[in-house]
Amino acid sequence: MIFQLVRRAAVTACLVALATGAAVAQSFPTRPITVVVPFSAGGPTDTVTRLVAEVMSRDLGQQVVVENRPGAGGLIGADYVAKSPPDGYTLMLSAIDTLTIAPALKKDMPYRVEDLTFITKISHNGMTIALNPSVPAKNFQEFIEYGRANPGKIRYGYSGVGSAPHLAGELLQHHAGIKMTGVNYRGIAPAMADLVAGHIDMVPLTAVAIAPYANTDKVRIVGYTGPQRNQSLPDVPTLSELGMPKATVLVWYSVVGPPGIPAPIAERLRKEVVALLKDPVVKEKLAKVGATIAPVVGDDMRRMVLEELKQWRELAQAANIAYPE
Repeated sequence: MIFQLVRRAAVTACLVALATGAAVAQSFPTRPITVVVPFSAGGPTDTVTRLVAEVMSRDLGQQVVVENRPGAGGLIGADYVAKSPPDGYTLMLSAIDTLTIAPALKKDMPYRVEDLTFITKISHNGMTIALNPSVPAKNFQEFIEYGRANPGKIRYGYSGVGSAPHLAGELLQHHAGIKMTGVNYRGIAPAMADLVAGHIDMVPLTAVAIAPYANTDKVRIVGYTGPQRNQSLPDVPTLSELGMPKATVLVWYSVVGPPGIPAPIAERLRKEVVALLKDPVVKEKLAKVGATIAPVVGDDMRRMVLEELKQWRELAQAANIAYPE
């Protein structure tokens, strides 16, 4: 009898919790949501975030505010989000930099990637090897030959130590047998500006970042780090085609939140983001900047992140790449 009463009480408590959670999710959000971009305004992550935020604002009926918190290769913004209240009102849209690359290279991380609330992966693409036209190389092979003949002369830009462009450049050096001089920027937008101005020679850039210059004479694109050619750059060969498959880097964008966001709210956010990815306007705009929509949600995203984190750690060890302490 006592056991039955206890069991009934437990079942009742579970039902109440589920009903309460459903009610909370149904009413969420009741105020503006902040989506942190851990990089400077104008970069590829910022571009994707503002597109997502615009549609989320419309669909949720609450303003979704984009807040840029750049610095330390994205770690400043990511740490801010990781330590924010777990109520679903502070999220982060980030590239792989803060979720797999930095944790693979840095010994003492300010937050644990494993503990974050994984909402969904949004999209992915590779990175272009973009040159200033003054570089005496018409194609990728000539670029590598020039690099081998001129150690340290090629100046390549990246958005913070441990960022995707940084790692892409380091991997390229490692597998191509060249030595370049890295130039660290606070964001990819200023690096892009210096590339166009001729102050640096090369930047590994996503198709999102290179899109405004892809069909101009301001840059020369000689390679692509994705496993397949990018739909917006069909004439640019992949590094695999060019004989360097180990230099492949796939950049993906995702939404995460601080640890402990209640499951009903996290699920509501997942449904909203996945739904907006089906919006014709969103699909069209992402396609124009070369992004491939590829949602991976919840626990599946968590497994994806942890598997890639392991791969980056192995790769970092093999290439002797370390995050500065």
